[in-house]
Amino acid sequence: MKRAAKYLLLCLVTALAGCDDDFLTEYDTHNDEYTVYYYVKYSTVYNFHDIAYVSFTNFFDDDFKYTGKPRQIVTSIEGTSEWIEAQRVPKGSHLEFSTYVDVEEPLPNTKAEISIAISRGNQATITEVATAQADCPLKDTPLTLTYDIPVK
Repeated sequence: MKRAAKYLLLCLVTALAGCDDDFLTEYDTHNDEYTVYYYVKYSTVYNFHDIAYVSFTNFFDDDFKYTGKPRQIVTSIEGTSEWIEAQRVPKGSHLEFSTYVDVEEPLPNTKAEISIAISRGNQATITEVATAQADCPLKDTPLTLTYDIPVK
């Protein structure tokens, strides 16, 4: 029993000696990737239940598995504003973000504002890189923003 305890203690000391504080986290492994934040805001007095839509570039499939390939996702938003986060966006990617209100005629006193912000790899700094505004965008003429993620 003493011999087993000594052997176990020796293995533990050897394992601990081989460890250091410089380990990679899951976040660090995606240093050449970006997190993209899409933001839409409507200023209006109308009820926006199931009439406002956004389309944005993402890199995951329907099962939330990372593919690394761009894919446009169209979804409705609840209310008059929404933050959408796209993770693991590869450098050099072309992004597109748009919004529209699915009604026959523009709603009076309704304005839309959209923006794209990015954060690189393991950095916590978020930088807004593109914004656009318009009066009530309709399905045939959506408010659209594009941005190319830097290669460096």
